[in-house]
Amino acid sequence: MTNTCTSDPCESTVAGEEPDMRMGDTCLMCLARGCERCGQIIGLDEENQIHDADCPGPDSWGYLDICDDCLLDTDVLYDDELEAERRKEMA
Repeated sequence: MTNTCTSDPCESTVAGEEPDMRMGDTCLMCLARGCERCGQIIGLDEENQIHDADCPGPDSWGYLDICDDCLLDTDVLYDDELEAERRKEMA
């Protein structure tokens, strides 16, 4: 496995840290996304992909990355199975 991240610039290198390459050719810091509502970096296990309101309909391809804190009851998860499980938990 290589220790060189393919992102340019690599977020780990910019932060002065050794890239964590456990996920492949891109380091974990470069894989992290920012919440599209609050801007905070989302941990890989805290990311919620919801349907984008600008791409309505069941066959829409657009989604937004939202952190757990910004996820609303009215949001619909992009993954149908996860959404069904979430709705059961909310009932």
